[in-house]
Amino acid sequence: MCGPPIRPLWVVVCLFSVYGAAAAFAQGEPLQAWRNGETLALIPLESSARLELPDGRNLSVPLPERATVYSFAALDAGWIAAGTFPDAANGGQRLFLLRGDDKGWRPFAEPAGPAGALRRGPVLLVDGGRLAGLAWLEGDGITALSVRSAAWTGQRWQATQQVSHPGPGSQLALSGAVLDDGSWLLAWSAFDGTADEIVWSRRVSGEWLPVRRVSERNRVPDIVPAVTAVKGGALLAWSRYDGHGYQLRLARLEQGEWQGERAAGPSGSLFPVFLGEADHPRLLYMDAYPRAWSVLDLDAAGRTRGKAKISSPLDRPVVAFAGDEVRMHWPGREDAAAARLEKIP
Repeated sequence: MCGPPIRPLWVVVCLFSVYGAAAAFAQGEPLQAWRNGETLALIPLESSARLELPDGRNLSVPLPERATVYSFAALDAGWIAAGTFPDAANGGQRLFLLRGDDKGWRPFAEPAGPAGALRRGPVLLVDGGRLAGLAWLEGDGITALSVRSAAWTGQRWQATQQVSHPGPGSQLALSGAVLDDGSWLLAWSAFDGTADEIVWSRRVSGEWLPVRRVSERNRVPDIVPAVTAVKGGALLAWSRYDGHGYQLRLARLEQGEWQGERAAGPSGSLFPVFLGEADHPRLLYMDAYPRAWSVLDLDAAGRTRGKAKISSPLDRPVVAFAGDEVRMHWPGREDAAAARLEKIP
């Protein structure tokens, strides 16, 4: 899809096309959150967002000028969103958070303390319907970002913690979840001097463990990870360059180690996003050849129980489920489609 995985060409071509497309998704594509089997969708527009509620109503949510929304989550008492906007004072970017319900919204304070010029890619960490914390990328330049986090006590942000130091190059595409043992999990793509690798860390008893690779070191790019909590651990999906395009990979975190890594999609499968809740994970991703959106119905071990595929040239849809039927619609358009999950023996 992006040519040979040699870093100079990868910087010029692949980062521009793949991460550029990922940034476009973050800026304008719907984000979904799940609560008790119902879905909420937040659709960013130019200077606002539209919140689609489970009962069919819509709520308009103002955003900062030129904002990018990265993370959206359901809470027991409503919802919360996090993103970034340009900081005119220093030419960088700041975080913003919004908290609301089905009637309205209000600004929510960002973590305090000294900040780098750039704060990017915030990830909300929610534990059983309660906001537990926030993680984000921070630094003075796109190739000098570190990973930071802060815990929310219910009344205030605790002191910022550093998860990783700036590496030899980019750190991008942060994803995270709170596991059923109370630990926090983060995964992201980091350049190691040869290629982009998926790395991860866990916050256990309030302290972050050393950053590690998910897979053995290789010479091809591993990009755009997504994580979700499941019973007894977590699932991780990402895309790896296979010589022709990017192939979807899947692994399960169990007893502190990533196990059962496997190919979960064909060459040309990108932008994985987990849907649903911990007791029934589903994975949405884009098929590039030919263009389509696929959903994998998974169990807690990461095994595929069923698959549905809907051909469409459009960007990421809003996805809903009715039994074995997968329903997709594209906000702002009349396009909608449905397909049944084909069971995998």
